[in-house]
Amino acid sequence: MPSIPGLLSPHASIEGLAYFPRMLSKIRLHAAGKLPQEYVPYLGDAFAGKTFDSRCHKFLGVSYKELVERTLEGGSDAEILAWARNRGKNPSAEQIAIWSAYATKRGWRDDGAAQRANWASEEGFDPEAILTFFDLIDVLEGIRKATDFIPEPFLPGPFTVPHPTIIPGLPSPYEETGGLVYFPRMIAKITLAAEGKLPEAWAKARGSMGGDRATVQSFDAYCCRFLGINYEELESKVLGGETDPSTLLAWALDMGTHPNADEITIWSTFLRKRGWRDEYTHRLIFRLEEAGIPGDAVRTMFDYIDLDEGHPLRSP
Repeated sequence: MPSIPGLLSPHASIEGLAYFPRMLSKIRLHAAGKLPQEYVPYLGDAFAGKTFDSRCHKFLGVSYKELVERTLEGGSDAEILAWARNRGKNPSAEQIAIWSAYATKRGWRDDGAAQRANWASEEGFDPEAILTFFDLIDVLEGIRKATDFIPEPFLPGPFTVPHPTIIPGLPSPYEETGGLVYFPRMIAKITLAAEGKLPEAWAKARGSMGGDRATVQSFDAYCCRFLGINYEELESKVLGGETDPSTLLAWALDMGTHPNADEITIWSTFLRKRGWRDEYTHRLIFRLEEAGIPGDAVRTMFDYIDLDEGHPLRSP
C-alpha cells in the first residue's frame, strides 16, 4: 500500500491524545475525495464500533457525525480538540494517557492479537516483529519500514526469584472482578495489612498514602482514580467486614465515575500491559536485574509481580 499524502500516522498525537490527528486527516481526505476507497468502510462507527475512529470519538464523548461536521467547518486540530472537550467528556491528562497507551499497544496480548498477526502475515511481514496495529499501519503506509522492527527477545524460563515475596491470600494482579483487573488484589491487600500479614513497606504504599492522590502512580491509586472513589472509604468498608470484591465493585460503580464496559476494558488492558513500551519499562528491567533475572524475562509489571510472588506466569 503506497503512502497517502495528507494521511497522518496513527501514532500522531495532540495534547497527548494519540490517533485523533489521523482521524481528522481521514475526515478531510474523504470529504475531498482523496481517501482511498478501501479506507471508507472503516470510517466512523463501522464494524460494530470496534474501529479506532469509534473508540476515539466515544472516548471524547462526541458523536462521529458531529465530529465530521465540526472538522469540515475548518480550524486546526487543536481547535477541534478544544471543541470536542467542551462538547463532550473533557478527559483528564491521565485519562488521555491511559487511552493513548491502550490504542498504541492495541494488537499485543489482547483480543486483537490474532487479527493483527494474521494481517501482518498476509502482507508478508513477521507477526513476531510488528506487534501492534499502529506499527503495522505505519509499515503498510510507508511511514516506517518493516526492517525497523525485529522480534523482541523472549527468554522462556522458568525463572525463580532468589528471595520471593510469598504472601498467602494475596491474588495475582491479573485477577479481575466485573472485567476490572487488580481490584480483588487491592481488597486483599487491605485485609492482609490489617492482619499484619503485608510487608511493612507495602502497607505504607497502599492506596494514595505517601503522596498526593492526584499524582501517585501506584496501581491502587490508578484503580481508585479510575473508579472515582476514595481509597480510605473503600478501606473503611473492607475493615467493616465487607470483603467480597463483586459487592465492593458494585458499591464503587454506584459511588464514583460510573465507567461503562468499554471503559473498564480499556483501563484493564492498559494496566495489564504496564511496563511494555512506556515509562515503566526501565523500572521493570531494573527490578528484574536487581533480582538476578535477565531484563527480558518478562514484559509487564503484572508479570513481574506474578514472578516475584510465585504465581503461575501467564502465556506471553
